[in-house]
Amino acid sequence: MTSSDPTEAEASAFMDCAEFSRTLDQYLDGELASREESEVALHLASCEACRSLADAQTRLREGLRARLRVAMGPGSERGRAPEELKQRIRASLLNKRPGLARRLLSPVSIAALAACAAGALVVFATHGGTDPLVEEAVRKHSRDLPLEMSAALGPESVARWFTGKLDFNASLPRFSGSDVRLIGARLSDIQNRPAAYVRYDLPRGHLGLFILDDPDRHFGEVGRVVKAGPSPIRVINARGFNVAVWRRDEIVYSLVSDLDESDLAELVKTAQGHAH
Repeated sequence: MTSSDPTEAEASAFMDCAEFSRTLDQYLDGELASREESEVALHLASCEACRSLADAQTRLREGLRARLRVAMGPGSERGRAPEELKQRIRASLLNKRPGLARRLLSPVSIAALAACAAGALVVFATHGGTDPLVEEAVRKHSRDLPLEMSAALGPESVARWFTGKLDFNASLPRFSGSDVRLIGARLSDIQNRPAAYVRYDLPRGHLGLFILDDPDRHFGEVGRVVKAGPSPIRVINARGFNVAVWRRDEIVYSLVSDLDESDLAELVKTAQGHAH
């Protein structure tokens, strides 16, 4: 099995009704990568209940958009805003969140966005400090998809399993302490780049580690720098998770966690300079 899109047999094993329900919003927003799109498409082809759910949610969204266009459109008192404010919001949307801008600008007039300027500022304050690596890592970790292999034989077995499936060496960090337990792994992708996903359990909650090759340094330059060992890490809060991002040469590690920032930094510190 390679990192390309799964066959029908492989993809159908990845997706059940509960997983589809957790993924529905991202699917309707067009935020899924090609591998995940394939999993959803194959599940919908064989599940009438989930097709009905997707259709109902689509109709609901279309209805809400139609109501917003009427309520916030030209001629509505709520839809009026100074032209300068409209232009600033449009520029912010296009510069900060291209995908979000397309979704918002298409179904609702810019006047509606201007009327909701305060809410838009809250969104940018929350998400503007992240990058595509963190956003997608958190979203995919939250999906809690089934693992493709068990780590019952130890971390070396996980590293061997990735060999030949990825075009880079997915070297696992070694987290010290008996509280961190390696569970298993699966293939994933970040921004359509092949990635390794490794799951760890903690006494309370769990960790999701994404490993990907990034020779062009496209990822990992956003967030608050925290000194945690030989190399600094960047810590970002996204959707209620604390995420630590660090590099080893061309390889980027993104660790999604339930830990608070200080505990997360201490955990990463134990892994700095140690890999299997």
